[in-house]
Order: sequence, then C-alpha cells, then structure tokens
Amino acid sequence: MHSAYVDVHCHLTESAYELDLAAVIERARSRGVTQLVVNGVDPASNRQILQMQRQYPTVRAALGIYPIQAVSRYLSAPLPIAVEVLQDPDAEIRFIAEQAQAGTIAAIGECGLDAHWLGPDTFAEQERVFLALVDVAKQNKLPVIVHSRKMEVRTYELLRETNPERVVFHCWGGRVKKAVEIAQQHPGWAFSIPANARRNGAFEKMLCELPETSILTETDSPYLSPQPATRNEPQNVVDTIEFLAVLRHWKVETAKDLVWRNFCRIFAT
Repeated sequence: MHSAYVDVHCHLTESAYELDLAAVIERARSRGVTQLVVNGVDPASNRQILQMQRQYPTVRAALGIYPIQAVSRYLSAPLPIAVEVLQDPDAEIRFIAEQAQAGTIAAIGECGLDAHWLGPDTFAEQERVFLALVDVAKQNKLPVIVHSRKMEVRTYELLRETNPERVVFHCWGGRVKKAVEIAQQHPGWAFSIPANARRNGAFEKMLCELPETSILTETDSPYLSPQPATRNEPQNVVDTIEFLAVLRHWKVETAKDLVWRNFCRIFAT
C-alpha cells in the first residue's frame, strides 16, 4: 500500500458535521488523507462511528468513553460542556470489548483521565473506567488512544504499570521533555500532533524533538483548527506534515512516509 496521510483522532460525529459530513470526508480523501480514525466518547457516538465505518471506506472506528462520561452519573454541578449522562459505563465497556473481539474496530479510545473539567472526587472512578478500557485494548492487541488533560503524569504512571503494547497520547499537554522521555522508553507508544501546531509552541517543539518513530498526526476535529475560530477538518493533517518537513529539513514525502509507517506499525495495518 502506498503511503497516505492519516488523522488518528477526530470526532466526525459532532453536530458541526451534520450538514456536510460526506463532503468533509471527500475533501480529506482528495488530499490523500485515506485513514480517518474517528474516536467515540459515549454510547451514541460509538454506535454512530460503527455505522460511519460501514458507509465510508476511509473511516476506521475507535470506541471509547470520555472521562466526563465515565463519571457523569455522579456529577451535580453543571459543566461548561454538555454531556449525556452515562448511567452504566460497565455495560458500554462490555459493548466495546465485544466489538474488539469481533474485529470491527481499529483502536480503543478516546479514554483516559481529566483534571481540567473534573475534580479529585472523580479521580478514582475515572481511573477504574480507564484501566478497564486499557485492559480491553491489551486483551485484543489494539492501540489505546489516550486523553490525559491536566493528568499527564498520573496517566503515564497507570500506563507504565499496565504496559499496553501500543499507546497513542492524543493532544499531549504535559512537558515536552517528558513526552520525549516516554517515547524513548516505550518504542511502541506515540504522540499524535494536532493541526494547530504552527500556532502552538509546545506542539511545534514536539514535532522537532520527538523520536521519529513516535510521531503521528491528528486534528481533534472539529476542535484545534489551524485557523482560530474555524471548524477543523481531517484534511488539515496535510499542513502538519508539511510543517514537520520544514522543521526537520525533510522533503514533504519523507515526512509523510515516516508518519505513515508509524501509523501502520501502531495500528497494525
């Protein structure tokens, strides 16, 4: 298979795409982005992604439980973002495990820990759900796509203890030095760099300093657009690859091939 551009973390189930999802996917495909790993966060999005995967050849499903959903049944104070209350996360974990065993998904995620929206009273339950999903990934030899916002150190501690074979840290917000250290110590783990890297010094530094074998590209669409206050799209990973090439003094094709090889290794394509 020839190398292609990849978006390993996008949310195409968001309402921002209700009117033109097919056009968004086609724009990506026309620019060579032929692997879109669409991440789920709750039962509704997980099932929508499975349907999307059946409809669009470039879509690959990753099913998960977002940290807020993992503890939503315990939350009383209103959050700045709207979430559906998940009354039985264990039932959804079982559903994700069934899909993993059936071979219908490419990864487990998005899942992890969050201290931006959530407080310490939720941490134990966040960890329980996260570790259960990591176990599903391990049992089925799938990569786990990790959210670690304001909990980067603790998230890494749990992953180091459980030692899944393949990990993708999505939108890493910790110290770049720590990311480089993690990547050096765990060759099967990677960091996906969002499409706003040209205007984010930390992501730019990660593109410069991470080991070559630990770099992946993502958009987190519709969020983290290269242009402020605009909807992001998977096609924008092309610009990230071009930026990586500039930073490392490579040809664009070299950068593209590198990330493609990383994707194929981590997602076992």
